[in-house]
Amino acid sequence: MLASAGMPTDVKKLADTALEAMEALVTVSPGDSKHLTALGYIGYLASLPWKKSAANKPDLQGVETILNKHVHDQGSRRKILEHLSGMFKDDYKKPRILVVDDERIALESLTYILEREDYTVVTARSGAEAIDKLKTSDIDLVITDLIMGEIDGTAIIQETISKYPGTRVIMITGYATVDTAVQALRMGAFHYIEKPVRVDDLLSSVKDALRQKYSNGKRNVLCFEGPSREAHISLGKMIAIALDRKFINMSLSEMKVESEVIGLGRTAEDARPGRIIDEIRLAGAADPLFMLEGLDTAAGDFSGDFSSVLMEALSPLRNRNFTDRYLDVPFDLSGVIFIVTAEDAENIQSPLRDILEVVKL
Repeated sequence: MLASAGMPTDVKKLADTALEAMEALVTVSPGDSKHLTALGYIGYLASLPWKKSAANKPDLQGVETILNKHVHDQGSRRKILEHLSGMFKDDYKKPRILVVDDERIALESLTYILEREDYTVVTARSGAEAIDKLKTSDIDLVITDLIMGEIDGTAIIQETISKYPGTRVIMITGYATVDTAVQALRMGAFHYIEKPVRVDDLLSSVKDALRQKYSNGKRNVLCFEGPSREAHISLGKMIAIALDRKFINMSLSEMKVESEVIGLGRTAEDARPGRIIDEIRLAGAADPLFMLEGLDTAAGDFSGDFSSVLMEALSPLRNRNFTDRYLDVPFDLSGVIFIVTAEDAENIQSPLRDILEVVKL
């Protein structure tokens, strides 16, 4: 089960270690309750849809037809369609990534990883060659080594930001040059990755950089505002069908304590996963349309910091590393389309309110 679950490398190692510990426990005391606890946890890890996608190419024309039929306000229709179109823009344009490194093996390794993920890769063996490629190619993202010859990664950042401001730059650097990489971030680089490069880190950073480029600074979570709960759910279901996504609907008014949202650690007597990760598991897909109802009234009876807890799942800057307390390892929620609902969005707490694209229905 673990071998076929599609877990990230780090999670797979943790699961294998937990399995070995459980096997040792069975040998010493086969009837121990800790055995069942460990077995339940390992089974839960294996049952999650780590990389399972339910979606094919989204039917945005179908979404537009639904909106034209059911949403009367033209401005609201346009907001929803623009938001969804921005999320899927990379599905229609195959991103072009410029990889720059003066070490042949490093250049070939990065190229292999990115082309395997279906990106178009342009390569350069020097800073001067990279600048020429920027002039002649339509580049969406630059991945560059920091320390090279006369024209290094810093010069490539300056050239990219000054002449191609829509193009993001990711630095690759050794541990000894981390301070220089931090300076590069201050100059405008999107991110830096330390050598040796881990595949999961590289692909996550690429995905985040492209998402930021395509979103163009827009807010990232739709909020349906209006009095009709039934209308919100109905519209969400129809959009999910058009986008070929599983549909999840969860009422936030039912959430009273943090553990219901993000779980309770395995050392606790009543350890359990939170509702968000469990709904993902039940849906069997890592990319559902997930509707969270009643965000404006949910925090009233909540014990704990409601905004901070929910931001871990909703914020595009955090949710690719969403960590349920029972799970205790990151699960990538960046493929989920979150839609929240509220009768009055003005009653939603900050910072949640700050990441919402409010649509009046």
